[in-house]
Amino acid sequence: MHDAELRYSIYRTFADAGGPPTFAQLVAWCGGSEAAQAALRRLHDAHTIVLDADGAIRMALPFSAVDTGHSVVSGDESWWANCAWDTLAIPAALDIDAAIEATWLDTGEPVDLAIVDGELRHADGFIHFEIPARRWWDDIVET
Repeated sequence: MHDAELRYSIYRTFADAGGPPTFAQLVAWCGGSEAAQAALRRLHDAHTIVLDADGAIRMALPFSAVDTGHSVVSGDESWWANCAWDTLAIPAALDIDAAIEATWLDTGEPVDLAIVDGELRHADGFIHFEIPARRWWDDIVET
């Protein structure tokens, strides 16, 4: 499987299953463990996915493989987002209506945000990015 196909398969799995593919799936797609690890490293180095310290998929932006306190819910399906910005990107990427489940950083109160017909609803607040976008990849997990 070529890197572009692997990237698509990773994203498709996040979209369909709410999380990353298993390592067994990656091995089957890539034709072996070493090939899977090498392909993941190439995608990581190209900033198309983010690997954790153990080499597992941590992010396929805007999707997160771990609970970040930012989630997107549509019907019976849900996805973890990496940050507030990504909670808006998931409904856009999947072309779905969704509720955003997170809390306001300054008050700890639940946000009251939803995406309906491609529009942000109930927005009472703002999203602030302390780090300029050009520096996000300096530490993409913390950003």
